[in-house]
Amino acid sequence: MSKTYLSDTWGGITWTPWLTFNQVMKTKKLLPTSPGMYRIKPVGQSHLMYVGQTGRNLRERLTDLIRNTNKEQMPFNDPHTAAPSLWAWKDAEGWEFECSVAIVEMTKENREGLECFLLWKYRVEMGESTFCNHGRFHQDYIKSKSRKSGFRGGKLHSKNVKNQTWGNSSTPLHFQGSPISTDFMGLPWLKFITKEQLSEVPSSKGVYRIKGIETNSLLYIGQSKKLKERLKEHNRKEWGQEVEFSYFILKDATDYHLKEIENDLIGAFYSIDKSVPTYQFKNLKG
Repeated sequence: MSKTYLSDTWGGITWTPWLTFNQVMKTKKLLPTSPGMYRIKPVGQSHLMYVGQTGRNLRERLTDLIRNTNKEQMPFNDPHTAAPSLWAWKDAEGWEFECSVAIVEMTKENREGLECFLLWKYRVEMGESTFCNHGRFHQDYIKSKSRKSGFRGGKLHSKNVKNQTWGNSSTPLHFQGSPISTDFMGLPWLKFITKEQLSEVPSSKGVYRIKGIETNSLLYIGQSKKLKERLKEHNRKEWGQEVEFSYFILKDATDYHLKEIENDLIGAFYSIDKSVPTYQFKNLKG
């Protein structure tokens, strides 16, 4: 089967040829200085490690990521959260990496929606997630924290201790229904409830949707380890209209499973008309 996620037209956008990290650092002008998307894979292999986006400068973002990935010690989690993960896989497997980028001019919210869309498309085609998105991390390594914390990660010393942020991906969701239907993406959603019914929501893991009553449109998609608390928090925000809530419980999901499924939902929504729910990726007052 052809792997479309490696092609130069993946996702309906135009990608550059694949460039090794060494090529990029040798001739930085190979990368554009525009906002856009980027994808990373091991040299000589066909699976993706990471898909990302930046509103700043692709050349600056990628060279910074490469510089940190190539450090002798595991880099800190900032300025690039993928650098520690790429470093761990390079240290464990001896992998070298290559990248491909695409110039994309759009709003921050829609650019993040495009990222979700690409990650969802990859999951559907590959049957699993990229190695370094959604909080996934090599099981034999502990991830660095921020520079401010001073905690630098590395390889775990005991063979009996494993990082729980690695394991099988959740089953990719396939498009079904409409964003506000009870079968959206094949999940058995609870019918939308009002704020007066939030006390009935369990404090369980799951994904949720927020719909505007006036517009009858989806305003937000999210995930939480404590649905009741998160939805009550959302109820205090200013949505510009009265809202209703719908959710699906994922009692035994890992943290990265929740993020994978949330991503699939947002990515599928984006696939409809290349936009995200009204308040997705925005900070609301409340």
